[in-house]
Amino acid sequence: MDLVASLTNSNHNDEYKQLIAEKQNVFEGISEIDNTEYEIKLRPGAIEQFVQSVLSYSSKYNSISSILYAPENLIGKPSKYPMYGDFPDTYLLRSYGKWWKESEAAQPEYMPHDVDPIPSEDFVTVRFEYAVFPKDVFIYETYHPGAVVRIWGRKYGNPWNLLWKGPPQTCPVASRKYSPPIRQIKELINELRIEFNQSHLRYHTSLDAILLTGFRPKSLLQMTILQKGLLDTFVKESCERREQLQCFNDDGVDLFCNLPFEVMVHIFQYLDLKSLCRCAQVNKKWYFVSLDPALYRAISLKKYWHKVDNKIIQDFMNKCKNVKKLDLSWCSNEKQIKEVVFVQFLEQCCKNITHLSLDCCSFINTIVLGEIGKCNDLTDLRLRNCKRSVKDFGPLAQLHKLTALDLCSSCITDEQLINILKANTNLKHLIIDFCDYLETLDQVAETVSMFNPYLVTWSSWKTLSFTSEGIGHLARCSYLRELDLGWCLILNEPANCIEKISLGCKDLRRLIISGWRGVNDHLLLPLIRSCKQLTQLDLLGIKNISSDICERILASLPKLTLLDISFCDLIKTEQVLIWREQYPNVVIQH
Repeated sequence: MDLVASLTNSNHNDEYKQLIAEKQNVFEGISEIDNTEYEIKLRPGAIEQFVQSVLSYSSKYNSISSILYAPENLIGKPSKYPMYGDFPDTYLLRSYGKWWKESEAAQPEYMPHDVDPIPSEDFVTVRFEYAVFPKDVFIYETYHPGAVVRIWGRKYGNPWNLLWKGPPQTCPVASRKYSPPIRQIKELINELRIEFNQSHLRYHTSLDAILLTGFRPKSLLQMTILQKGLLDTFVKESCERREQLQCFNDDGVDLFCNLPFEVMVHIFQYLDLKSLCRCAQVNKKWYFVSLDPALYRAISLKKYWHKVDNKIIQDFMNKCKNVKKLDLSWCSNEKQIKEVVFVQFLEQCCKNITHLSLDCCSFINTIVLGEIGKCNDLTDLRLRNCKRSVKDFGPLAQLHKLTALDLCSSCITDEQLINILKANTNLKHLIIDFCDYLETLDQVAETVSMFNPYLVTWSSWKTLSFTSEGIGHLARCSYLRELDLGWCLILNEPANCIEKISLGCKDLRRLIISGWRGVNDHLLLPLIRSCKQLTQLDLLGIKNISSDICERILASLPKLTLLDISFCDLIKTEQVLIWREQYPNVVIQH
């Protein structure tokens, strides 16, 4: 029942009468003259503090060698607020809108019936110098605000407390100092976790700073007073009423239990994990139905990241026999899950697993990768933001059925990746963004052209070892529909690689070549002539293209829905406004 307790825990204890009595006892016998002075001595000082360090994050815009747009820009006081705009010395999140979700390489939901009504897409965790009883949290948003959906708080080593949650917001085009009404908890915190949902935004969102205010106790007496809320006006908390499932007739007979076992299992398949845990507490039959392995062939614990630990995984071992899809993303940032427990779970319950997602999991190491390499039926593997200390991905070359591989922000090397590519000839989606240890991408691309002819998605955003010759190898992948080469060719001239891609990959739907400084109008002409299926084209930061080529792009590509020409200096805002009226079905970023 550990899982039940973890997923259904509710702190609705009414301590009103006890606290009132304690407050009266504290001040009993003190005269009215001394009362004010006594309260001043008892009351701790309220302090304001900005971020001291950034602990973890799931999204970033900067490469490892650059501080521009980095999460570390959250440290200290705001440098740009109240100004509004795209500032390199703020923290910028990588994705926005629905463009990323619409990618063929996007991870599918493993449990669609258990999706959070307010899903979180990314997070950042920060630490402050002093632990305080929180009063307010201020988030300085300087570009496209409105993505914050959750604020968590804790003191390092303690469980997380949800301080606030709410849906993403549509905000005016202006910076804002956002301070939602956080839940007042009687615990010290020195860490905050901010979660985001950017799917409704028109462009990237950025944060300048985070301010935490609260009371810092200076003595044990002050600590006790704050924990018991004796200085505040007491408001009796109201408990939420839970509707009881009406499954009994007038005689008190459980009609649901009269259903065949298989029918009950089929009905339970539509429940989320929390509801399954509650059903297990109804009676003995419901409990045994909730243990049926058929209910746990697809497991997604991402939204329960703050609850998942070794006990939870061990509890699943008792009911899972044949897991096909497993998502533990975000579930282990501070060693909540030991490697030995996860390895044991893979061995016992996931022998035929096909989909595995372990984004931002700190328990991943060579031993874990070795066990993953034994999962012979694995087709979809997501290992985004692995620990930087993990550098041996060799065991993954034992896999032979991969169709999707996401190694974003990992330390995989060229030789290790090449071995994996050679072993998985049916690979369709390859994501190697921010893989800084890939030093010969030309060889990787050549390997793909020879061993992975069915490749649909290639994404190597901000990897800097490409040359135009290496990119030209990808032209042999005739099934290629999504090509992300953003900032990949800032050190070399593009030569004729765009022409090669245009002629070899005529079914291209999405092309990102942001930051290619050597591109001009002439080099883009083959793309317009050959790739008529293009829906998304990112030319951000290309300073040599003119309004003429942009107009030809808009007129010649009938399926285009997104054109990013931000920071293209030769293109005037007045012209963009005219295009937006002429082509209302195209989102034009400028």
